[in-house]
Amino acid sequence: MRNLLILLPAVAWLAACSTPTAHLPAAPQPVSWPVTSDGAQPQAKAWWVQGGDATLLNLLTRADQNSHEINIATARLREARAAHVTARSFLFPDIAAAGVAQRGDVGLTYGNRTIDIAQGQLNASYDLDLFGGLKARSKAAKANAATAEASLADVKGAVRLEIVAAYIGLRQCQQNLASLRTTAYSAREISASLREQWQKGLITEGQWLAADSDARTADAGVSRLTDACEQYLNVLSVLTGDDEMTLRASLATAGEVPAFQPSEAIAAPLAILRDRPDMRMAESNLTAARASTRSAQASLFPNLSVGAFFGNQDTNVGPNVDVWNAAATVYMPLLNFGRVKGQIDAASAREVQAYEAYRLTAISVLADVRTKWVAAEQAEHRAQLATADMQASARRHDEADRQFAAGLIPKVAWLASAIQLEASRRALIDAEADRSMKAAALYRAQGL
Repeated sequence: MRNLLILLPAVAWLAACSTPTAHLPAAPQPVSWPVTSDGAQPQAKAWWVQGGDATLLNLLTRADQNSHEINIATARLREARAAHVTARSFLFPDIAAAGVAQRGDVGLTYGNRTIDIAQGQLNASYDLDLFGGLKARSKAAKANAATAEASLADVKGAVRLEIVAAYIGLRQCQQNLASLRTTAYSAREISASLREQWQKGLITEGQWLAADSDARTADAGVSRLTDACEQYLNVLSVLTGDDEMTLRASLATAGEVPAFQPSEAIAAPLAILRDRPDMRMAESNLTAARASTRSAQASLFPNLSVGAFFGNQDTNVGPNVDVWNAAATVYMPLLNFGRVKGQIDAASAREVQAYEAYRLTAISVLADVRTKWVAAEQAEHRAQLATADMQASARRHDEADRQFAAGLIPKVAWLASAIQLEASRRALIDAEADRSMKAAALYRAQGL
């Protein structure tokens, strides 16, 4: 026994030398990056406060408090942190108190007499963890807690983006609905005017029927948009965890589409890899997998634990005595038919999976940012084109107003000009909503 204890430090040193220590892989550098590094920094992380839309900010605040997805992720974080506290506790001595009181006849030992026994003791035990198995488990649990924390941040970002997208969709729908109602009114006026002309024999029936079809199409569009706006309200109710949707009254009133502008500079690649929650999750998963491999490897070596207790025993048939004990236990796996090796191989395979997932996540993150940047640029270009078209339509309609007032054009031509103006207005609403949505997605891609 003494010889074995003498050899334990040497075995521990050999185990440490035989266990490879890997380092996190370097993040891949992109071949090109949308914005050159000129010292500029992206806008503040709270990008959703742009424009100061109080209704949107209220929705986001309520989601932080009531969202079911966020609450689930928060509970998982508490669970992971509790698991880390539990795993770390095994690194320290375990001290407990115990007491027992009993009465009975234990047979010939005490002459078949009824005896009373009262005993109290203090127990202590400690696993020396010579080969780092317990420390590795604690490290893995800590990494799992870091993963849960990053997961909570990721869920919050996803819920935030979904709320922003639904809110943009709602305001876009409401703006388009107001415009389409104006269009439907003008289309019905045109249909009624052409019907009178057809009845007078001034135009063909086909011309009137075409205008009547346009009016019915506009009315159907109003019905579809009304339904779509209601769907957006329901989506916001689910995302915010507001089952009663107390904000429905404020949302039902048409409002402006929030204008989000992408920052003039995108963060450097390494900063994005540092800030993205999914990247932090991949890194923590890799750390946990490596620690689990080390913990499995420690099972190959002896486990040494020490323990002791001290107490006092009092009976009605003898004197009050102190009782104590001290012991050391060594456990060494000798023959387990490959169970430990299988556990090590499984842990090593999980480490390889985590390593490849880390690399894949890094590549995907950088590609995602580039894709979202291009989409934001294109959305900005389309918004500029829609603005120019809207301005041109407004000028044409102003001219139609003057000509109609002067009696130079009929009412039908003036109404057609109004319909074209509303079509340009809806195109601009869609383009601006798309620009805001693409800007929000770019902020999300940067982990902001």
